[in-house]
Amino acid sequence: MQTEPLIDVHNACDWIPPQNKELKEMAALLEERLKRDPKDFWAWDNLANMCFSEGFVLHSIGIYKKALEIRPDLAVTHLRLGIAYYRLARLEDAIAELGQALKCDPKLAMAHYYLGFAHYHSGSPEESLKHFQMVRQISPETRIVHYHMAETYLQEARFQEAFEVLQELVRFSPGSATAWYKMGQALFGLHENTQAVKAFRKALDCNPLDKRSENMLDLLTNVPDV
Repeated sequence: MQTEPLIDVHNACDWIPPQNKELKEMAALLEERLKRDPKDFWAWDNLANMCFSEGFVLHSIGIYKKALEIRPDLAVTHLRLGIAYYRLARLEDAIAELGQALKCDPKLAMAHYYLGFAHYHSGSPEESLKHFQMVRQISPETRIVHYHMAETYLQEARFQEAFEVLQELVRFSPGSATAWYKMGQALFGLHENTQAVKAFRKALDCNPLDKRSENMLDLLTNVPDV
């Protein structure tokens, strides 16, 4: 596992390639602020965000930590640090940091969202579902979480629960081939083959090139009485 570099005001911008003059100029302004005031949270936080957005995720971790030394109470900075750990597949660190974000702000939907992913990939589906459920409660307009909940239920062969979540998803996104394909999977798992065929056909109506649904239709319609 790679360790993030130790950061101070003298090497805070070393991550910038020398040929990227525009980025160096932008970062130089923040570096000057930090040389004048090493406790300038705004400068550290913005520099970390810049570093992360340019793809230097490992380096951004050290800079976010400098920002949090100054303001350990800011949920959004803990969230961004947690996302950086998640991007590097450092799941234990991601879970710990996202948990810190929730201690600062228990209703931070994005922290619950990424914790759902982190726990899922750590092999803890129940914890994953708990956080996805929190996203539904806090931010009910966030439709994508329905998909991730359904996927988790399907992976656990909890087909009835997947079906119930997918009913909401296809109501909100009737033109989504993926939603209808997942609905077909849930119905197939429930042995509702006739309804599963209808769902897979709906998926193909949305996307005629959806090979997954086409293959499932072949499987289901090549048996008698369907």
